[in-house]
Amino acid sequence: MYNPFKKNKKEDVVLNKFKKQLESKGLFIDSIDEEGLIHINAEESDLKVSLENVKRNYERDSDDSHITDLVDVIISHLSKKEDWKNINDKVIIQFFPNDFEFDNIVHEKVTNEFSKVFALNLNNGFSFITTDDLSDWKINFEELKKQADVNLEILLDKAKIEFEDIDNHKLGMINIEEIALKSSCLFSLKIKNLVQNTIGFPFYAVIPVRDFCYIFAEEDFEFFSQRLGPVVLDEYNNSGYPITTEILRFSNTGIEAIGKY
Repeated sequence: MYNPFKKNKKEDVVLNKFKKQLESKGLFIDSIDEEGLIHINAEESDLKVSLENVKRNYERDSDDSHITDLVDVIISHLSKKEDWKNINDKVIIQFFPNDFEFDNIVHEKVTNEFSKVFALNLNNGFSFITTDDLSDWKINFEELKKQADVNLEILLDKAKIEFEDIDNHKLGMINIEEIALKSSCLFSLKIKNLVQNTIGFPFYAVIPVRDFCYIFAEEDFEFFSQRLGPVVLDEYNNSGYPITTEILRFSNTGIEAIGKY
């Protein structure tokens, strides 16, 4: 069997920690392919796992929880075959660049740069929803979207916007306990209610990665669009789970990209 842990290779700290935690749950790495995807055979399924985003976040802050959360997601994924009525309150959305290999993962294009991906929020991690899941749950895509909207509304009720005053211009940041859902909050149908008394509506946002976003008023577009580029690019290039370097406009007509860094 292929052994990715030979002594003559430079130690991969994240891979070794991941392997150890996985084995503590009774699961084992079967192989690692040429693209670096880890294959785990379990319950007659070949799970393909990428450590790329976990490694970026671990390198950024040396926090083992990034590895633990991924292992928890894998365990949850293997046991997610529940009835729709028992799982529907866990449906949420995440975002991935459009060059991501979606395969049969349920997704919807947002801009030319990224798409909305439907997932289950399990044990502080996310398990993608596939077309096979929809079939098992006996629901269609529209039902899934409606449930995601309901759950996003509940999520938004927990969110607050904190503002930093920069030369008399308000830069807003989403504050929510589930930090991996910061960018998801912006896509709630009720987002207008949260911002209209502070920065107003329409508004602009940048979401370079899933746990980071800035929002600002339409009247402050010129001021912030000229200043946020470096931090957006730094987050996008150096943190896990990158989404887009676009500047997004949220209005009654929907969401559109009006430029990118």
